[in-house]
Amino acid sequence: MPTIELQGTQFCCGVRTPKNIEESAWVHLRFALKNEYLEYEDTIRVLPEDLEKWLFSMSRLLAGGYARPYSISFENTGVAIDLYPYVEEDGARATTHRQRRENTCAMALRILMRSQSTRCYLGGVYTLLFGREEISAFVQALRAEFYAAYPVHAVGRGAYTFVGVSPLGYPGCNYWYYDEQGALASGDYVWVKMGKNATEEIVLVDCARRFSLETAPYDPKRVKKVLRKATAEEVAAVNSPQIPE
Repeated sequence: MPTIELQGTQFCCGVRTPKNIEESAWVHLRFALKNEYLEYEDTIRVLPEDLEKWLFSMSRLLAGGYARPYSISFENTGVAIDLYPYVEEDGARATTHRQRRENTCAMALRILMRSQSTRCYLGGVYTLLFGREEISAFVQALRAEFYAAYPVHAVGRGAYTFVGVSPLGYPGCNYWYYDEQGALASGDYVWVKMGKNATEEIVLVDCARRFSLETAPYDPKRVKKVLRKATAEEVAAVNSPQIPE
């Protein structure tokens, strides 16, 4: 289970595989906090799609994908996350992708603690603050655990295949695209239209997921689609990341 030291607190967070098929719709996410004043553990249930959204969001933050703070939460769990990109001190000027990638960023993880005997909330909120290096180490370790456990949660998924893709040079900075053929796999390289200018470029497929119409991250009829798989020659010709400033 990934463990990290944050402001004198040992924080652990890991993915547990459900014990029965009825629980396979949920990811069991275990938290543990320990310092000289506190020792606390809890396990929450979250949808695989929601955990993957958190993983994607951390990677996007590191890659400069957010120009303003971004927040997510897990429903009915007492856990919320705030992501803070780099901004200019006066806040008057917009920052570029490059500036945000090369400067500091932060993530605040807020846990509403609850009684271990009654499972009711105690009302105390414990906040953990991650810097860029801590976010990078944490997201890599948590992603590895989730990807190892994902086949259990993939049972009974729907007929729509979406791929999470990353600009070359920034693995884990995923954006969803619809794979109409359903034939792509992690590690493939594909052509897609990226960004507000719809620039065609080669990206890496980090993951391939099957969804039902209800669980799909976007409407398959409206979301951007994979254009085609890139050839080996095309991949070899790309030597640097292609993220717009």
